Amino acid sequence: MLAHLETLHLQENNLNGSIPKEISKLTFLSELALYDNSLEGELPPTLGNLGNLTHLFLDRNKLSGQIAPNIGNLKSLSILHLFKNQLSGPIPIELGNLKSLTELQLHENNQLFGPIPIELGNLKFLVKLDVSENQLSSSIPSSLGNLGSLNLLHLFKNQLYGPIPIKLGNLKSLIGMELQENLLNGSIPSSLGNLKSLNLLYLYKNRLSGPIPIELGNLEFLARLDFSENQLIGSIPSSFGKLKSLDFLNLFKNQLSGPIPNKLGNLKYLTDLELHENRLIGSIPSSLGNLKSLNILFLYRNNLFGPIPIELGNLKSLIKLDLSENRLSGSIPSSLGNLKSFEYSTVV
Repeated sequence: MLAHLETLHLQENNLNGSIPKEISKLTFLSELALYDNSLEGELPPTLGNLGNLTHLFLDRNKLSGQIAPNIGNLKSLSILHLFKNQLSGPIPIELGNLKSLTELQLHENNQLFGPIPIELGNLKFLVKLDVSENQLSSSIPSSLGNLGSLNLLHLFKNQLYGPIPIKLGNLKSLIGMELQENLLNGSIPSSLGNLKSLNLLYLYKNRLSGPIPIELGNLEFLARLDFSENQLIGSIPSSFGKLKSLDFLNLFKNQLSGPIPNKLGNLKYLTDLELHENRLIGSIPSSLGNLKSLNILFLYRNNLFGPIPIELGNLKSLIKLDLSENRLSGSIPSSLGNLKSFEYSTVV
């Protein structure tokens, strides 16, 4: 017997069958990597006896059943990867005991249900939390705002409801926040404007309402922002013109009103601007002609009026332009003929 084995790496093979419960006898084991096989059956509860385990990689198999609560006994565990299996049942509250954990990835199991345990807020060293693409149904625990080391928060494609906790604005190390495709309601907290390291903010396909906080204009490293398909009202904040790193701005299918801010023309890295299906009024700012990297400009189904700016002819990278179903007037600028990259254009 391999009584003193410390690492067992059998990943990326064609292994099948179940995980032998006898693995629990390898009490010196610190790394167990069985990912990317065809292993089936339940997680052996005896895995909770491996007190020296720091890395547990069981992802990309066909494991089923529930996550055993005694996984929470693995006090030395730093990385827990169980994603892309067929696990079901709730996330055990005992995982909140894993005080050394830096990565918890349970995404794409599709059958995990119940709440996100508030106890996960105890994991002070957690860098990655991904429970996306399951069937979780609860509010987002405000205790997640205690995770000061967190870089990535992925909760998308669940059935989460209620408001976005104000305390998420405490996550000063956060780079990516993906809460899209849930049932979240209420307003977008202005506290998210404190997330100065944020690169990606996805809240689309929820039931969020109220105005877009002007404080989001403080996110100088933000590259991708998508709030589409909600019930947001009010105007597009002119503070968005300060988001100099932004390359993707999607606000379509809301109830936004007022004019398109001239300052959006400052976003020189923007490749995708989709503001369609809102209640925007006023003229199309000529400053949009400064967006030399723009590939997509969709402004259709609003209440925009006045002429089409000739400056749009400067958008040499533009591939798709749709200004249809507005109240635009005047002639079609001949400058649009300069746009050699076009795939399609709808301007009427």
